[in-house]
Amino acid sequence: MPKVHLEKNVLDAAFERLEIVFNNFENIYFSVSAGKDSSVMVQLANIVAKKLNKKFDVLYIDLEGQYKCTIDHLNELKKLSQIRTFYHIALPLSLRNAVSILQPKWICWEEESKHLWIRPMPKDAININNCPFKWFRKGEEFEEFILQFASWYQEKHGGTVACGIGIRTDESLNRFRTLTFQKNKQTFKNYKWTTKVKFSNQILDVYNFYPIYDFRVEDIWGAVSKLDLKYNKIYDLMYKNGVSLSDQRICQPYGDDQRKGLD
Repeated sequence: MPKVHLEKNVLDAAFERLEIVFNNFENIYFSVSAGKDSSVMVQLANIVAKKLNKKFDVLYIDLEGQYKCTIDHLNELKKLSQIRTFYHIALPLSLRNAVSILQPKWICWEEESKHLWIRPMPKDAININNCPFKWFRKGEEFEEFILQFASWYQEKHGGTVACGIGIRTDESLNRFRTLTFQKNKQTFKNYKWTTKVKFSNQILDVYNFYPIYDFRVEDIWGAVSKLDLKYNKIYDLMYKNGVSLSDQRICQPYGDDQRKGLD
């Protein structure tokens, strides 16, 4: 098989994609988890936004069961200079519970179970008592909330909206095929790293974009090192305990994959 010679490295490509987005969209938000991928994505975005004198918003969905290191890193990200609004969501969402055969689902930040909360409610969070979303209902699934938020955000700001998603296709062949070769998907100006969002049978005036989709995990840590980016220190602890780079996860710890690594 002949060798493929790329015109640019993935970091330069990510900067180029972010410039395209900031130059074509007035309203942009990034969905972050405070994990390594979305963290690098939003910090690269901040570099580009500062250069172009642009602002952006951030969506963070707090699943209550978070590592202290994750919350510490989240507070670092909140200080990024180009953030306009940081939507820290702490609403009662329905989540998978793999640590119990009797209760396969649990609801985070449930008011009725306040005495059992894993940690106190963040002071700056959008919660059930100050929720601005008239469409929200207790027990919504995470995926449903993401789409409803996209629709709400677009209606609030108007025009065409861009939402940055920090996923990498090297984690899944299906993800790579879906993102880069999916037939009939609507893209922005034919950029394969963008996808127009569908909500039920409605096509929203929102594009998801994936600026780091072709990064490997080594590229993520290479960007952290080269640019001296902030990162979630939970990864240091995972690495010291022998968890491989590709297996490190910081999602809420009660999912199926996360349960395996609770130790």
